[in-house]
Amino acid sequence: MAIKAGDRVTVVSRDVTAEDQKSGLYYAYFGGLTGRVERIYPDGSVCVDVDLESLSEEARARHLAIQESEQQRWLEGLSDEVRNRLTPEQRQLKMSYRILVSKEDLRVTATIKSSDKDSKKVASGEPKTAKTKSASKDQAKQDNKLQNKNKKEDDRKPQPEKPGRLSEADLAAAEEAYLRSLRARA
Repeated sequence: MAIKAGDRVTVVSRDVTAEDQKSGLYYAYFGGLTGRVERIYPDGSVCVDVDLESLSEEARARHLAIQESEQQRWLEGLSDEVRNRLTPEQRQLKMSYRILVSKEDLRVTATIKSSDKDSKKVASGEPKTAKTKSASKDQAKQDNKLQNKNKKEDDRKPQPEKPGRLSEADLAAAEEAYLRSLRARA
């Protein structure tokens, strides 16, 4: 089965070879990790966003400690005004745990799409029934109708002009104006 972006995968457990040491694409602790394929590279290597639950207790604790440390460092780097305006959700920093592994060391467990409930059942081991298959087809039809309706409505609305990227001169002028306004307040 071909691996593609978005697939749920498991890294196979095997012995580390001399070739693995040269390439750096497999380490003993990769075995058994699960996650989602982020990107596949032309050389056969695959970036996998690892599920934190599949990490060993020690590795997960270390990852969460680093995440907490980076979050504190980031928050301390913000001004008090900006920090106070942040919502609790915006204050959170979630670091992903990604590995680069060879395509040959991955096994697809399931393809999960957020709107496809049946594929989630397959991943969890629940069998598909005729009832769930027809229900998912009906749901897919309803989703398509809603998407087409929204697309038609969006086409009728005038689209606001997207601001272009500011040039270095524009940024310098904006910075100068800001500094003048600060001097005027003082």
